[in-house]
Amino acid sequence: MKKNVISLVFVLIIFSLHGQTVQKNQIVQTNQYIKTWHLTSPFGIADSIPVDTVPLDFQDGNPIDRFSIANSYNGNIGSPIQSKLYFDRPAATDFIFSAAYFPYLMNLAHATFYNTKTPYSNLNYTTGGSTYRDEDNIKFLFTANANQKLNFGTTLDYIYSPGEYSNQAVQRFSGSLFGSYNGKHYNATGLISTNNLSNYENGGLQNTADGINPFNISPKDIPVNITGYSNYKYNLLIYNHQYTIGFDRPIRINLDSVRMEYVPVTRFTHTFKLEDIHKRYYENSLEKSFYTNTYGTAAFTNDTASLQTMTNNFSISMDEEFNKLMKFGLTAFIENEIQRYGYTQDSLFTSKLKSNTKVGGVLSKQRGQRFKYNILGEITLLGFKTGDFQFKGNVEGNFKLWKDSISLVANGFVRSDQPSMFLQQYESNHFKWMNNFNKTYRTSVGGTFAIPTRLLKLNVSIENITQLIYFDDKALPKQYSGNVQVLAGNLRKDFVFGKFGLENNVVYQISSQPGILPLPSWALYNNLYFKDLWFNVLTVQLGVNLRYQSSYYAPAYMPATGQFYNQSNILIGNYPMMNAYANFHLKQTRFFLQYYHVNQLFMKGNYYSMPGYPLNPAIFEMGLSWNFYN
Repeated sequence: MKKNVISLVFVLIIFSLHGQTVQKNQIVQTNQYIKTWHLTSPFGIADSIPVDTVPLDFQDGNPIDRFSIANSYNGNIGSPIQSKLYFDRPAATDFIFSAAYFPYLMNLAHATFYNTKTPYSNLNYTTGGSTYRDEDNIKFLFTANANQKLNFGTTLDYIYSPGEYSNQAVQRFSGSLFGSYNGKHYNATGLISTNNLSNYENGGLQNTADGINPFNISPKDIPVNITGYSNYKYNLLIYNHQYTIGFDRPIRINLDSVRMEYVPVTRFTHTFKLEDIHKRYYENSLEKSFYTNTYGTAAFTNDTASLQTMTNNFSISMDEEFNKLMKFGLTAFIENEIQRYGYTQDSLFTSKLKSNTKVGGVLSKQRGQRFKYNILGEITLLGFKTGDFQFKGNVEGNFKLWKDSISLVANGFVRSDQPSMFLQQYESNHFKWMNNFNKTYRTSVGGTFAIPTRLLKLNVSIENITQLIYFDDKALPKQYSGNVQVLAGNLRKDFVFGKFGLENNVVYQISSQPGILPLPSWALYNNLYFKDLWFNVLTVQLGVNLRYQSSYYAPAYMPATGQFYNQSNILIGNYPMMNAYANFHLKQTRFFLQYYHVNQLFMKGNYYSMPGYPLNPAIFEMGLSWNFYN
């Protein structure tokens, strides 16, 4: 298979050399033909993002490396994952089983919307592994405009990853249909996505006290604890549409002509969202020796949990142009959600229907370059989450200091959250709990100082959590009655010396209660590379990157519930992981070759990601991304 992939790469290189001529400043030109954005809120606010054609560091484009510089996961791509950096973890959701799959999901947070002057397609393929256990990921994107106002497109993403160790194979499919309409008065954005991720559960390696591979056998032959199976499904339908009322104002082009520009003043927005989520854990035969308890009488395990949520958000916004004296925007909204929780109880599937209604408002200023802010407040008035509230905001300032651009951002929030119904009550074949947890209160403040012209960015964040819910050493949910504080500093500084570059990301974090919320004190990412332009067409990046985190009692992973739980027996970390790579960018094609975990060939150490789950050993990887503009 490797020979076929290498042959394909060289064929594509030759084809690109004789293909459509693209100027040296292709990246700039590409941005002129394609506009991309995310939706950042239920009010349909678009946040512009750059087109993903940057030639550097293509080898780090997989979901794991993009998620965080330090992660706990089962070893192979697609497996359950948790960031070791507290402020990189996604916000908790009502379906507690979703957190372990967050980086792999096509949801609103990961959806990109387009407006193109020409049809745009992208084919992306990566593969790697030993001669007998490849990890393949193929992605496809197509988008086109029917006219200046209407865009549509589709994405496909498939992962097949057997893994280097026994009983850890992953198969994942994600697909979406998306579209947008940008008219003078009416605008709409829609997304339909499906996610189906299946992974075997091996419970980790046996005899971890003896090292990862003491007998130097093939990794796939190392004994593991169990043979289980998990399946996670997430389907999403979201439609955001708005109607604006405004006025036309003249804009002078030159001394002889003007053009009319439409200025929206009042915006009426409705967002409809429907989510359907399922999680299943299956054992063909009971794994009684691995689990402390087995409650069912059947000869197998088949645990199921589900959550369906229908959300409607209605808002009225006064844009910044509505008030000539005080330039700010105002939004008032009301949101209702109806949820159906389901899980297996006494061998029967049971469900409960819940509803919540909240109201809120937003004060914002997003126009202009020097000063921006966004302040949101909301409270739940009806439903089982009554009393939940959130008040959050961010303020951004940009200014010039001599020849440098300075950016200062302050953000923070205060919020109260009702625990998920699955934390309060849940039953399965190996776990049962009935709790009466109180609301969790969080207060967070942070700030970012950046000098883009100096490739410098420093973020400092602190959060206080009252009555934090965590999973204890028995993998059961528990609430800590006191306060837990987390302080983190995240420094990014890059250096460029002629054709050489050095990227640096250092994170320092402290948990006031490491027995409740364990975190590594240090996490590092360093990337040293050489970059050059060969033959006036081929951009080349040759480099080595390194990831490292200090040792700590990393949470373990519980296959039956898909949760990460505390343990105090095994220290994880204090081991560098290095990759050697070569990146190439030729016209519309990017491709890379990489030796992943190359230092495992000459270094000794227990390279565990978390207790029982090692990183992949040294393997060869390659990838290709091909853009089409026609």
